[in-house]
Amino acid sequence: MDEKVALRTITRADIAREAEVSETIVSYVINGKRYVNSEKRQRVEQAIAKLKYRPNALARALKGKKLNHLLFVADDIQGDYFGKLISEIDSFAYDEAYFISLCADRMDEDFVDRIYSRFFDGIIIGSANFPLRNIQRLVDTNIPIVLLEVRDYSSITGVYGLINTGLYRGAKDCVRTLHERGRRKILYLDKLNKDGSKSDLSDWRLKGFSDQLEEYGLPVSGMNILAGCRSDDELVAALEHRVRHEGFIPDGIFGRNDYMALLGMEAVKGLGYKVPTDISVIGFDNSRFCRFSTPTLSSMEIQQKEIGRTIMKMMISLIDKRDSFSTRIEEHLETQLVMRSSI
Repeated sequence: MDEKVALRTITRADIAREAEVSETIVSYVINGKRYVNSEKRQRVEQAIAKLKYRPNALARALKGKKLNHLLFVADDIQGDYFGKLISEIDSFAYDEAYFISLCADRMDEDFVDRIYSRFFDGIIIGSANFPLRNIQRLVDTNIPIVLLEVRDYSSITGVYGLINTGLYRGAKDCVRTLHERGRRKILYLDKLNKDGSKSDLSDWRLKGFSDQLEEYGLPVSGMNILAGCRSDDELVAALEHRVRHEGFIPDGIFGRNDYMALLGMEAVKGLGYKVPTDISVIGFDNSRFCRFSTPTLSSMEIQQKEIGRTIMKMMISLIDKRDSFSTRIEEHLETQLVMRSSI
């Protein structure tokens, strides 16, 4: 069955016929407000899956069924950065009587279907891995969406919110800071991915790094970008191989986040280099770990409190005044470098 047709035409009556129950029972299962015995619930859930039923978010909104429940989809829910950010968002959300749920992103198509069927009033996406086609599918459902611009979203059409958190300019500033200290062989450490995937130039941090090197007339190649590592050990081994066997000895390291920068710092120290005498190191996010490394890690800070405030302001506008917007709405924020001992 065509996915778009299924999304628009399958009704609760169809589910009821397939599951051989009443529409009332189907409603109870979907809304989760009444007890339904396990055998009937299972039949309804199987029918929903088989027919690819997705609730009509617009119809629900017209009926006034606002649940004040938002979903935040992130690509690193265990990291310090998103822990701090979700705390800031939650404080502003609570003041507006909203609750926030956090989940990791998924690459499969079913993930979008599950999100759509859960009755969230709005969705916040802060993931560089979330496929653009899936973001577009969510925007097309008319659910209010706010994107944290960790990558280029210019291809996404429709009404949604976009918050530029300053990643591109912040990345360029990291390179400038290293360059001002005489560093010319700067190595970029990309994020770890379990599937070995690499960031491309749609990722604003990598693009900022590459563009600033090019502005200085410095080479940008696979030699000064270390990507595609699946684990800490793999990254350390790859960095050691690059130094010992490929002959690339960096005098500066820029980690896509603080964790990567700290991994790089420990790796080069293990090879006998001194930080910052031989190699300067800079991170991104200004996590709490920066203060406890030796030497302490300089890092580009993202203004998380302001991001939290802006997310909720934008989300409430999209929920309450969606009809007044004909295209995406944007906000631009800045980053701030926190200088410590590593550079």
